[in-house]
Amino acid sequence: MDIGIGLPNTVPGTEGRRLIDWARNAEEAGFSTLGTIGRLVYPNYEELVALSAAAAVTSRIRLTTSVLLAPLYSNTALFAKQAASLDRLSGGRLVLGLGLGGRDDDFTGSALPAGGKGRGLDQQLTERRRIWSGERYGYAGAMGPEPVQRGGPELILGGSTEASFRRVALLGEQGGVGVQRRQ
Repeated sequence: MDIGIGLPNTVPGTEGRRLIDWARNAEEAGFSTLGTIGRLVYPNYEELVALSAAAAVTSRIRLTTSVLLAPLYSNTALFAKQAASLDRLSGGRLVLGLGLGGRDDDFTGSALPAGGKGRGLDQQLTERRRIWSGERYGYAGAMGPEPVQRGGPELILGGSTEASFRRVALLGEQGGVGVQRRQ
């Protein structure tokens, strides 16, 4: 049985040193995974930054966004590069849990529309797959670094609607996608 633990990136006032010690101690205690929770309008550390800090002081424990609000990362190419960088720096330990987010204030705070998030996520997933497969963009070639796992980090998609289930079924046929249902 695998048992994970949350990284306290969402606990207001958590100092950087405590976050790093938490990650190191979780790995030493035998936990399988460090998970993060994503919000924009909240006094928390951003998930990929917090997991990068954890990656620097650990070597085995998986690093999971649970759930990163994918539509807030509106520059898909930059997000794909950030995720591939963390995946490569951590030796392939990144698991991307992605969802749409249910709080409009996160979208208002980012000046992004709350409507159309599902279609946007579908487009992001398609583009990320092309980027992570090494598709060439211009004279410089592919966007790198290349993720450790072929096709990119493992994906877990959160959701509780029919559209989210269709998204998982479609991507599941392509491989590498799990589902996390939120009640």
